[in-house]
Amino acid sequence: MIEKAIRFSRSTSIALTICAVCLMLGAVPAQASPADSPTGEWSHDIEIPSPDMVGPDVFWTGPAAFSSPPDDPEVGDSWLWWLWVHQPMPPHFEQFQCTVRGKSDRGYVVVRDSDWLVSMDQADVDVILERWENSSIGPYPDQGIYEIDSTAFGAPPDELDDDIRIYQVWFDFNMSADGFFFWFDQYPDGTYPSYHSNECEVVYLNTTSSGGPSGEYMLAVIAHEFQHMIHWLYDDNESSWVNEGLSELAMWLYGNPDNISSFNSNPDNSLVEWDGNWADYIKTYLWTLYFYENYGGHPSILALVNESANSIAGYDAVLDQFGYSQDFEDVFADWVVANFLNDTTISDGRFGYVGDDLPPFNTAGTYSTYPLTDVYKTVNYWAADYYRFQELDTYDNLLLSFDGSDNNSYAVWVFVLPETGDTEVLRMPINEAEQTGQVYVSDLDEDDDQVVMAVAGISSSGTKGYYFSAEASTGIAVEEPSPLPLSITASPNPFVGAISIRMSWTDGLPGDGTSIEIYDLQGRLVRTLTETLQSNDETVMLWDGTDDRGLHSGTGVYFARVISGDGTGGQTLKLLCI
Repeated sequence: MIEKAIRFSRSTSIALTICAVCLMLGAVPAQASPADSPTGEWSHDIEIPSPDMVGPDVFWTGPAAFSSPPDDPEVGDSWLWWLWVHQPMPPHFEQFQCTVRGKSDRGYVVVRDSDWLVSMDQADVDVILERWENSSIGPYPDQGIYEIDSTAFGAPPDELDDDIRIYQVWFDFNMSADGFFFWFDQYPDGTYPSYHSNECEVVYLNTTSSGGPSGEYMLAVIAHEFQHMIHWLYDDNESSWVNEGLSELAMWLYGNPDNISSFNSNPDNSLVEWDGNWADYIKTYLWTLYFYENYGGHPSILALVNESANSIAGYDAVLDQFGYSQDFEDVFADWVVANFLNDTTISDGRFGYVGDDLPPFNTAGTYSTYPLTDVYKTVNYWAADYYRFQELDTYDNLLLSFDGSDNNSYAVWVFVLPETGDTEVLRMPINEAEQTGQVYVSDLDEDDDQVVMAVAGISSSGTKGYYFSAEASTGIAVEEPSPLPLSITASPNPFVGAISIRMSWTDGLPGDGTSIEIYDLQGRLVRTLTETLQSNDETVMLWDGTDDRGLHSGTGVYFARVISGDGTGGQTLKLLCI
């Protein structure tokens, strides 16, 4: 208890932000390259201003052109499109002639005529359609973007043109953004007077973004924007941070997720607030990937898209729907640990990621002189601070105390990082009424032993401040965990079809009956793997994804646990079947 004196609906209101947008107009110079921006990355989407900020329409003044598409467009057909442009300012709609340069079973590639053979050519179009229809570079190499997104998030809309094909319209945005989806394209032109509709399912993409139109980055952006289109159909007023996180997951499913940067430099960034900067993309990407890996995979993601409740309430509803005992608060608290440690070998595997490698997360403070008394800090709602304590060998023990604002809620973790041995993760017990707690850490007798404390805000209201203290402590005994006699590793992980599980041991040949047990997320035993062990120190067992009846277990998260012949348990390892 702190007592010190420190203290989007599908709406007619077009002022709302469109498509979980991210880029404040004028914030980035036109034609900037990724290297020019502070993060080295471009924003994916575009923010639409309110009607009073939209410039006047600019009509086509070139040679006679068709104003609408033919009934069944073919390669070579041209007509006028209303494009959202930023040069000259203010942002406005302008008519341009664009031509179909490629057509497939489920898509068109349309390019503004003035950009053809300037920033995009036929080789780009061919690669884009191949990736759209047939292939990708991620966990589903035999699926294209259309199938990947439709499977994960749902079938796309077909509101006006009675054509299952999705349009991609490519042009030079003349600004540093990659693409966008406008929901008013789903209504007849004129429905929203300040905004034009091209009356079809379309995403708009920048020919001058990093790597060019057929580079893997922009191919992943197609998946990102397509998710926005699909999401609009099923939940048109979803919170931006949820919608963007799912679009980031679409990039991962394609095989080219965004580069993890910026957020790890300042993790005191509220997950549930969306300002459209690069760190916001990364925090929502990591959250959504973590949820996907640990809470049901494709089925839970599809349920989230279809869930009418938004933001935190939507996640809680999906967790309830799938029978999990955890709520959003619990998952968030574990996620804070996973971001810093990224180690799936700890506990039941929930403190890390299978599908991506994370850079180090910055600490808000590093301390090497003790005691520390009543250090005052703040943490944002649904965000985290990390503090490192080092040079502890002369103290041997450390007592960490926490005192948070009574009208807020916190999750506090302590990570013991020994110079040798395994990382230990401790959850500080917090008095709910007073938001106070303590954790004792002992046997810090090696030069490079370190302790990290994570403080997470797990509330949406209240005073954000808290105090902590770190004091040398003596006479405190903490029971050391015994070393695991058996351990396992697995490859490849994630896996498709089958996975090799390598079991090793240190204290002689395990007894008869030593096995590897595979469990699903609900704790049900799926498969038991056994093998006659030889007189060496390891063996490899293959799991083909089937249960003990020979039936395929399906995609999702599983846990492999090694059991010795005398019933003694060893390491537990998280597996991701995709």
